[in-house]
Amino acid sequence: MTPKRKYALQWFHDRGEVGWFKLADNPPSDPMLELMIKEGQLQKRNQGQMKVILYSLTDAGRQALHEAT
Repeated sequence: MTPKRKYALQWFHDRGEVGWFKLADNPPSDPMLELMIKEGQLQKRNQGQMKVILYSLTDAGRQALHEAT
């Protein structure tokens, strides 16, 4: 696991379900988000039109983080 992947997993683990990203919080990059979604470590939940999209770790994401520590 790359350091950036571990950082991204930990970032979501520490925050739970996230809808807004503050740049000051140094969030994972968009390509990292898409890769984590594709690999089943992150889920994206759409609350409907014109509402915030929420991101959270999946069980696979939590397991990957646990194995990396």
